[in-house]
Amino acid sequence: MDTIFKIALFSLCIQSCLSIKVTVMAPNKTGLEAAIVIVPDSSISGAAYKPLAKVLQSRSTMRLWVAVLESTPTSLLFPLKFNGACKQLLNAGFEGDKVFLAGHGLGGHRASSYGHSIFHKNRLDGVLLFSSFLSGSYRLNNYPYPVLTISGDLDGITRVTRMVDAFEELEEDLILTPTQKYTTPVIVMEGMNYGQFASGTLPPAVAGYDLKPEISQKDAYDAIANYTNAFMLYVRDTNVSEATSMLEEGYSKTQSILQPLSQVKALDDNEEYVSHWTNTAQQLIVNLLDTSLVEFDNTEETPSQPKSFRFRKPHQSDMLKINSSTEVYFPNTDGTKIPQSPLQLKATMTNQRAIKTLLPSAPFGAPATCQDINQDAFTLAFSKSSATAKARYQSKGRPIKFLQDVKVTSKNNWNQYGDLKLNYNITGLFVQASRYISTKPSGRDDDCTLLSPFRAMEWIYVDSLKNTKEQTYTNNT
Repeated sequence: MDTIFKIALFSLCIQSCLSIKVTVMAPNKTGLEAAIVIVPDSSISGAAYKPLAKVLQSRSTMRLWVAVLESTPTSLLFPLKFNGACKQLLNAGFEGDKVFLAGHGLGGHRASSYGHSIFHKNRLDGVLLFSSFLSGSYRLNNYPYPVLTISGDLDGITRVTRMVDAFEELEEDLILTPTQKYTTPVIVMEGMNYGQFASGTLPPAVAGYDLKPEISQKDAYDAIANYTNAFMLYVRDTNVSEATSMLEEGYSKTQSILQPLSQVKALDDNEEYVSHWTNTAQQLIVNLLDTSLVEFDNTEETPSQPKSFRFRKPHQSDMLKINSSTEVYFPNTDGTKIPQSPLQLKATMTNQRAIKTLLPSAPFGAPATCQDINQDAFTLAFSKSSATAKARYQSKGRPIKFLQDVKVTSKNNWNQYGDLKLNYNITGLFVQASRYISTKPSGRDDDCTLLSPFRAMEWIYVDSLKNTKEQTYTNNT
């Protein structure tokens, strides 16, 4: 019975593969042959990619064939459907033995997984990730094929904050392998959104989350084609100087777009395991007017890690050391439709009273509230944002509001229930912190749930620009 079931399942798979529609678009020029197989996003039909395919062909200096799959194959059926598309290319007159595999959104994830599988039989020239990225444990420097990662900075599905991770990975790789700028480029195009890789009326799963583009569809196609064709030329070792020039331009522009985000991200997501923003918050809590003899020391951890920090008394030697600890909560999902930045910074800090006992004659100001500190996080994020991001936020962005702190009466309650409340709705983002201050004579805690400056920056760059019901939600960590 089991054998019969397996035969039936295999037969069903074969029938499904044979029934898949593939549109083959033949080139209308002579020259070196190349081919692309395009895998659509799971919610978009393959026909929506034909206009992009035509521009890719017209702007390519190669004789470029394109095969567009009508739908996104499942992981199980992907090898058979890819082979079917390659066979149709050969039947139509393509004479090569390798192709580039492109995928948009989920189609890109399927493509990147296939490139790492045992089924491709060395039939790939490279992989093109349109508004997608290498997922899971895949990394640029050990991926078996050249791979282009490309998206827009107004992409509401594959956020620019997610592309920061990919670009930082590339920058680290370039230290040892400079040619990865051309073999694994990561490019973000200004003013372009997710839907502009396709065409026509897009489904709610895309339109409901995407941002409004600032460039025309024609300009978007031209930009995609320029970088895609440059990548393919470099991989095929053709017109290399022209290709490297275009990819250098893409790298430089991407670096300019992403650098502000990367700098603010590093305040709390870094190899030092130090929350630099909590150190700033600690200074505001203590509000010592003369900090020349003070050192602020922070230890960072995630809620899943064992605590490496135990609350230590501030102590005085040549330098007064004031200690803090931060739990960094990241979203527990690989989805990119929701913010990628930390959900909250749960900061255990030293109160002003404890420092006054060590420095009784020092001048102090009034301690900041958690609300004050979270407002400062937004102010910092805005000041570090690019001029373009600032202009977008000021003209189109919804406001952010900071509510009074919720006072928690015990340390245990703050540990268990004292979370940062982030209410995203159609009118804006409402932020409310939980605060615990020890009232015992020997108590030293002044604890806050803090807004990460990177979360504030993601609001400025992405979420404040979203105005549909699908794009709003309440986040209670």
